[in-house]
Amino acid sequence: MKQAMPYLVVSIVTLVFAVQVVLVLYLWKPEFFGAANPGAVRPVVVGAKNSDSLLAVVDTLRTERRDSTTSDSMAIAAVEASRDSMRALSEKLELETQKAASLEQKLSAQNSSVDSARSKEIKGTAKLLESMSAEDAARILQNLKIGDAKKVLMAVKKKQAGKILSAMEPRLAARMIQ
Repeated sequence: MKQAMPYLVVSIVTLVFAVQVVLVLYLWKPEFFGAANPGAVRPVVVGAKNSDSLLAVVDTLRTERRDSTTSDSMAIAAVEASRDSMRALSEKLELETQKAASLEQKLSAQNSSVDSARSKEIKGTAKLLESMSAEDAARILQNLKIGDAKKVLMAVKKKQAGKILSAMEPRLAARMIQ
């Protein structure tokens, strides 16, 4: 789960960014989405003088420009909001990455201390078995798990290990040297 956390945060950030891009495009260029632009419809003036129709067109253009300016400012505000949220999410991602790195360092330090203690334990057991007769050592090793018995047997001097293996049941001795 800890390894998947950065990927999850990145996918959420990507999704938020995509939604914001679509929103900005919709507000800025609604024709991409087939939406009617209310400012693009120009009224047709019938029966009016040429000067009246020109004034109507100018008024319509002013309205369109005002609507365009409003939608532009809304798009700019949306872009700014998306930048802010992206910054916040990237900072959060950086913090999570730092936490994960710190936890990995702690875990590796604990693993190395456990490995060191286990190595000392195996060496101590090997010295103990070296001091016994081969038959007694073989009986003890036969009661251990195969993996643990192999590790202990590898730590014993080669000559003594051979004597211990010869004192073991042949099938078990064969499994030990595999």
